[in-house]
Amino acid sequence: MKFFKITILVIVLAMLGSTFTVDAKAKKRRITTKKEKTMQKKEKTAQKKTIKASTCVLDMVEYEYSGMTIDDVSRVRVERKNGKVIFITQGSSSDEKEFVLDDGEQLLKEALTIIEQEKMLDYGASYELPPEIELLDGYMWSFSAKLSDGRSVSSRGHNAGPGSNGLVKIHSLLFNRAYKLLGMEYF
Repeated sequence: MKFFKITILVIVLAMLGSTFTVDAKAKKRRITTKKEKTMQKKEKTAQKKTIKASTCVLDMVEYEYSGMTIDDVSRVRVERKNGKVIFITQGSSSDEKEFVLDDGEQLLKEALTIIEQEKMLDYGASYELPPEIELLDGYMWSFSAKLSDGRSVSSRGHNAGPGSNGLVKIHSLLFNRAYKLLGMEYF
């Protein structure tokens, strides 16, 4: 009778696409369906993309934005160098300026929070408008970041971008700081 029950169970599970193991003594084992395995894989992938601020830090973030105007700041880079946090700015028509930040760790934490909340590690490599849309003027942007655990992202766009507000938030955070360091007002 026991053999019959196990055989029926095996047939039913096989029809449902389940995977299972039964040892020689027919002990009960955890049965995992294909659907459960797929969900487990998705959860593991999501966990890998989730940043754990307690164990992972942002080593570098860079953002560049340019449009049809000449700006005092068009590119900002914040990175760790020789135990310090360095803030580098460059304008459309100016040389790089470098600053050592006393509160650099806090700025990197704020940027990391934005990157995590807006899922910026998932950004695609490039965003472009379809070729049939012609623009006479427009904008371009690029964003990159490196984390201490080896993960990184590098993304760019021309008159197009991802659907999240991440770029707007990073732009505001970094460019606001750049203008303050340069002694200018940021709008």
